[in-house]
Amino acid sequence: MYESQTLQNKLNPNLRCYDLINMKRNSEHILTEWLVVNCQLGDADALQQLMKMWYPKLLRYAFRQLGDQQKAQDAVQNTFEVVSKSIRKIKDPGSFAKWIYQILQNKGVDIIRQKQRQDRLCNEYVQFQGILASEQSTLNDGSENFDFEHMLSDLQPQLYQLVHLHYLEGFSMLEISDLLAMPAGTVKSRLHQARKFIQSNLQANSK
Repeated sequence: MYESQTLQNKLNPNLRCYDLINMKRNSEHILTEWLVVNCQLGDADALQQLMKMWYPKLLRYAFRQLGDQQKAQDAVQNTFEVVSKSIRKIKDPGSFAKWIYQILQNKGVDIIRQKQRQDRLCNEYVQFQGILASEQSTLNDGSENFDFEHMLSDLQPQLYQLVHLHYLEGFSMLEISDLLAMPAGTVKSRLHQARKFIQSNLQANSK
């Protein structure tokens, strides 16, 4: 049997390579489980060793997900923060790999969503400022002391709150919805109403 397996390995080098990979993977899994158990017992050194062992492959995974080295590092760091706080909750140390990759995946998604939110807010702010700039340029007095806050004072209190929170403070519509206990759809429609009011007001002042 041994001679037959040896001959098979000689005839198929790829099979031998696959076996070596499996052996390495199995040894890493065994070491990981041992480190997880020690982490759950309060061994700080085991936690550091576990993070050092997993950092390179988690970083590679995060980089392919995010396409940015700094963001990948942030995702891994955020993942390790969760690991250090929650590793004692793992019931089966053998499930650590699945657990940590799920955390990393979620942290990567959080970073992507944060970037999308920043881009969206930036675009909305630029569009809003474009409206103000184009209308301000047509004002008869040509005043250089254009007071944005004074212009907003003409808004109804509820509309002012929304414009202030969204455009001046950068809150998302969902965050405003939670803050003001108002449906997100209402926030969106009232922001649209506020923009129309401001544009109409500027146009009236320019006549």
